[in-house]
Amino acid sequence: MFSTFVRRLPRSTAAIGPLTKCLQSERQMSYKIRQMQHKDLPAVNKILESEKWVMEKAYTECAFKTDPTGFFVAEKDDGEIIGSHGYLSHTKDVATMGLWMVKKEYRNSNVGLQLYGKVHQAVGSSNLGTFVWPYYQEKIKEEHGVKPNKAYMTWYNYGHIDQRTCENKGKEDFTVVPIGQSNLSDVLNYDTDIHKVARKDYMRNWIDHDKSRTYVAMRDGKVCGYGVLRSQDSYNQIAPLYADDKKVAKGLFRHLASEVPSGEKVGFSSPFENSSATEFAAVNKMMKPGIPLIMIYKDDPVDVDIDKVYAVSSNSFGTC
Repeated sequence: MFSTFVRRLPRSTAAIGPLTKCLQSERQMSYKIRQMQHKDLPAVNKILESEKWVMEKAYTECAFKTDPTGFFVAEKDDGEIIGSHGYLSHTKDVATMGLWMVKKEYRNSNVGLQLYGKVHQAVGSSNLGTFVWPYYQEKIKEEHGVKPNKAYMTWYNYGHIDQRTCENKGKEDFTVVPIGQSNLSDVLNYDTDIHKVARKDYMRNWIDHDKSRTYVAMRDGKVCGYGVLRSQDSYNQIAPLYADDKKVAKGLFRHLASEVPSGEKVGFSSPFENSSATEFAAVNKMMKPGIPLIMIYKDDPVDVDIDKVYAVSSNSFGTC
């Protein structure tokens, strides 16, 4: 998956040249791996739509806006975009990659490996993190001799939030206000305190969007939690939701759920390691059958304050 993975690729795969040829459907196909440009976003979104990856369109837009230098596309000679991959550098030492995609008809052509190779080449020695299925963690070790380090496991929850489950017993010792009534710098500092890696530009782009609704919890004049409801098409996602304790989390869920259009569902990915988040999803019957995701790193995992993470910012480019 990481450096050893690339070293073990065939020479023709690991070496990324400006033009690559492969045999596909008994015909010669020529394509190149190049840096992604803003004009490529519609074509990339079409690939996402074909896979029914709705929120991933929003993640890509935000990450690309934050730093377009980490994104690459595979382009055929006729201009068709057939794949994409990217990473986001949070610091000079930590990066996360996501949205590794190739059009279905080209998935036996090494396009995906070429895209990964380009990303790995660009990342260099940074501690690279990504989300994978649990079984893939062992597969990486068996097939490529690399043992990635697990940070935490998430489960995707989807459905309706019952407002009655968001009520706290007794008087709340905090207030919840729209982002406009708080100091954005304080919110972003709180975000950094939780996951230890500053990503202020990324979160500022995520929050400052016409399809975002953000609420901040304040206690004794200090930020004690915040959450973002982000919509993409007719899809709603709470990402992230951080809180000092489960009472604050309930208050934020209550306000964010009230912003979901009537009759529509909402989703959020919560870490298993936070039992209060899992309990909230279970009470609302949002834990549908599926497969969890594991956040892994090439080197030591980022030491996230997982007890305060009730919903991760994304399963693509966030550290939590």
